[in-house]
Amino acid sequence: MSDLGFWKPKPIPPGEDWIAPWLRLSLYVSTVGWIVYGVFALAFDDIAVIPPAVQSVLVIIGSALIVMGSEMNTAPTVVAVARKWGRHRAQPLDVIAFAVSLIGSVVAGLIAFSIRQSRLGDIVWRAVALDWGPLIVGIAIACDYYAGGIELGLLESDYEQDMERWKAEERAYNDEHGIKPPQAPLEPARMPDFERVLGRLNGQRATLDADRLADELAADGLGLPSESTVKRWLAVARKGRH
Repeated sequence: MSDLGFWKPKPIPPGEDWIAPWLRLSLYVSTVGWIVYGVFALAFDDIAVIPPAVQSVLVIIGSALIVMGSEMNTAPTVVAVARKWGRHRAQPLDVIAFAVSLIGSVVAGLIAFSIRQSRLGDIVWRAVALDWGPLIVGIAIACDYYAGGIELGLLESDYEQDMERWKAEERAYNDEHGIKPPQAPLEPARMPDFERVLGRLNGQRATLDADRLADELAADGLGLPSESTVKRWLAVARKGRH
């Protein structure tokens, strides 16, 4: 029998890496921004009950949150997809998420540059960026929101698959080397479990000891409770009453 345990480290859960929590945070931020925007989209003329100045502030806040969430998921999305490319595990959805994030960042940068650089005049690319850029970046940011959620889901899915593969490899390794993995501690038994054991013993209750009780409970997938509880239960068994 080998004393060496399985050598391969466990896959890292997404929550213990920086990418998944950052993606999740970016989605929360974007969601709040989209909620603010959604109020204006669905309130129609009733939105007039809110003063125009307040409306303007809300629109700016909603826009800022949407853009903030979109840019927050750019770095983790790029790193997550690059990791998969490096491991030859990228899926079509990973490529789409990367492309959408890239388009959104590039177009947003071009719009900001075109607005601030008025000295460029009416050259074609600046006019196109100002006329069509907001529409393109709006679509890209909306898609980027979904892309971030997709990438987060793929990270969790990859982890589940990696974990199943790791468990299968560990079992194969342990079987090959005759290693018995440590058993998880059994849940302590309770009074209904003890009463069920007494029902099985019938006339042998008086001979019940701690070892026999442990074996009976183990057959039910349970462990012994505290030492004081075991003593009390054994006394009950010997007296023949609860």
